[in-house]
Amino acid sequence: MKPPYGPMLLALSVLCLAVLPAWADGTVSFKADVLPMLKAKPAFEKFLLGTLQVTDAGSGTRISDQAMPRLGGTRMGPYEFMATWHDASGDVPVTLIVQTNTRFLDSAGREIKTGSLKQAARLQETFDSIQIEPRR
Repeated sequence: MKPPYGPMLLALSVLCLAVLPAWADGTVSFKADVLPMLKAKPAFEKFLLGTLQVTDAGSGTRISDQAMPRLGGTRMGPYEFMATWHDASGDVPVTLIVQTNTRFLDSAGREIKTGSLKQAARLQETFDSIQIEPRR
């Protein structure tokens, strides 16, 4: 006799396999991926971290294998994180968007300015600006 929960377990497993990869696409860490860029501007980093409490897990733009085969799966800005803004009148839930400047480099380390980005072997990002918006 088959257990009565067999079809339900199968459906749940298929749902998890369908949803988890979509959720993982673009996932980044504020501490590991974004904060190092902010360290180039220590005064701004101090202000941002003193004003906002930022969740570590956020999202970035995920480069596809078809667009840039050597960079497939790499994340790049803009990055988006849920945060709490500490205001004198209380805490306010917000969305923090970190904009970056991105340069694509070929395997020799030369910037790709024209032509196909399919030749990109790595990217370099620098901090540009932030946006703070009401939480979505």
